[in-house]
Amino acid sequence: MGLARRLFSLVAAHAPTAPRSITFADLSEMPNPDLAPPLDRLDLDETALTVEQRAWRQEGVVVLPGFLPNAVTDPYVARRAELHEPGGWRSPVPYLQVPELRALALYPPLMRMLEHLLSERMMLHLALTGWVSTERNWHQDDYLNPPFVNSWYAAVWIALDRIDPASGPFEYIPGSHRWPLLRGEKVRGFLTRSERHRRDDGVNHWPKYSERFVTPAIETEISQHGTQSRIFIGERGDVLIWHGRLMHRGSVPVVPGRERRSLITHYSGIGHRPDMPERAWDENGESYAVFNIPLH
Repeated sequence: MGLARRLFSLVAAHAPTAPRSITFADLSEMPNPDLAPPLDRLDLDETALTVEQRAWRQEGVVVLPGFLPNAVTDPYVARRAELHEPGGWRSPVPYLQVPELRALALYPPLMRMLEHLLSERMMLHLALTGWVSTERNWHQDDYLNPPFVNSWYAAVWIALDRIDPASGPFEYIPGSHRWPLLRGEKVRGFLTRSERHRRDDGVNHWPKYSERFVTPAIETEISQHGTQSRIFIGERGDVLIWHGRLMHRGSVPVVPGRERRSLITHYSGIGHRPDMPERAWDENGESYAVFNIPLH
């Protein structure tokens, strides 16, 4: 080998390598199915499943057209209309101070359907009240939880009026609840220390900072699976329930700021949230978590 080639080889061997892209595999793991709800377990006998349970197991989504009568949604719609803020209340738990919201989110037939899917009574602990798209990009809800929650979790998208397709509707990847689960600890490992720990008004912002690498990793994973996304265009009273591991997003509106009247509520199994020990019950015996967070 000539001198020039030897010098080139030495330089190449010690040159810094280009940073590797962060992949979905770097950020996720497959949870232990034996610790998950029955409908997520591998050895489940599917012969006796209901239509809703089968949809939950296969697609991670249950759609219930016209599930909520106007008499159930009217009080909350009227109260929410008094708040002239497109993004809704800033509090993540406005159900504590807004009884009309609490009554809607804890509507007994809805709570029985959640129990039917998760095999455990559920507890309300988060409500998003914006009447515009969240524009939150692709993610799974369960990665924001402690690892012990392990899919004992569900969220509900409630249409409070006809949803305009231009408003940035709910979008999801059917069957993605069977993919590995993003883990908060793995995601935070790629953030700076200040990004991991910054909090404002009690809200931790690391999920927002992590979108710069989480979003492209998920987009690549979606492309590799070749699964087409679906859009939920609801009518008033329609309900969509989704799995904690379902890949979903609030799509970008075609018309910025276009109204999208909805309520998004999140629940966990009452036996799987030791980190939320303060609880209360409504007049129907439905459970909700209690926090010291003002309505703002």
